[in-house]
Amino acid sequence: MTDAAALAAAFDGALRAHGVAAGPRRALTFAEVLRTLPPASTTDLYWRARVTMLPAIEDLDGFHAAFVACFAQGDEDALRRLAASAPAPPLPEDAARRTSLPPPPSERAAGDADARTAPEQWILAASDERLVERDFEALQPDEQAAILRLISRVRVAAEHRRSRRRRRSASGDRFDFRATLRGAARTQGELLRRRATARRETLRPLVFLLDVSGSMEPFARALLQYARVNAIARPRVRAFAFATRLTDLTPLLRRADDARLMAALAAAIRDFGGGTRIGASLRAFNDDYAQRGAARGGTVVILSDGWEREDPDLVRSEMERLRRLTRRIVWVNPHKRHPAYEPLARGMAAALPYLDAFVSGHNVRTLDAVADAIVGGRTR
Repeated sequence: MTDAAALAAAFDGALRAHGVAAGPRRALTFAEVLRTLPPASTTDLYWRARVTMLPAIEDLDGFHAAFVACFAQGDEDALRRLAASAPAPPLPEDAARRTSLPPPPSERAAGDADARTAPEQWILAASDERLVERDFEALQPDEQAAILRLISRVRVAAEHRRSRRRRRSASGDRFDFRATLRGAARTQGELLRRRATARRETLRPLVFLLDVSGSMEPFARALLQYARVNAIARPRVRAFAFATRLTDLTPLLRRADDARLMAALAAAIRDFGGGTRIGASLRAFNDDYAQRGAARGGTVVILSDGWEREDPDLVRSEMERLRRLTRRIVWVNPHKRHPAYEPLARGMAAALPYLDAFVSGHNVRTLDAVADAIVGGRTR
């Protein structure tokens, strides 16, 4: 048989040519399946390819056309008959079964009250499971609304701190002498009730600094949506965008709805999709906002690939300033999702010593890791 990796790569290229975005991860899975279970017929090959390489049922026409181009020698009618009539091959007895989705409708009791809505719910659950793993840069335009819905379900990141100010509390740790005496005055001098106070708890500030240069644009859009989710659920959330200059996006977080947020983003940022000046943007943030209390004692989340077009020493010095002002710095770099990634970009290497957490944040699933990093310890 032809080399499995080359065959999978060729089919992946054919899928892209027909408008189906399968991606390298599915191609690797397809190659592994071909090596482990070599197909004995075109039917076997069809189902191995369909199970591993078809991103969504909406892409089935493009998938068929690509399969014809690669394997069926132009006999498209025969292939469509095969897809309609051939049963899916049985799983091996020791194959692992998925348990994350609800059972298919055929397995539900006839009297189940949800039986009529089960097919739709099952399809939606499968679609959501696929989208949470899809890289933000690989999303199709018709998937954007579903992604916004999934991002709105990600856990809100909130970290509290104990204030020096105190409030009245029945279980407080400090005896409130004055309040106790005032209470006694209302009961003819009898000390009937002990008053106490406890330190107040306030939410720490949360700031998002989003690189909107060309390579970071799809990830910046997703993380801005996550910033909006946090801003709606809790106070003291701010967002800024930078490429060659810094832009305050905080007013958009509560004014623009999901549909208008992305359009407002492009309208507000003059350097959207341009180059990157990380050091100069950090300096502008430190001078105009962080030094004045916007991030003091809070968490700053920076999204960037670390490509600095100017002097990386400026990145180092401004990160050192920011480190003194904040409690935690989280850096989100989508390139970290690759196992062989090393932080060799000049800006990234300069910033790395000052970080508390370094995460990828490239899809909805990894936004949970971003939330954990905001409230947790060091993550590398």
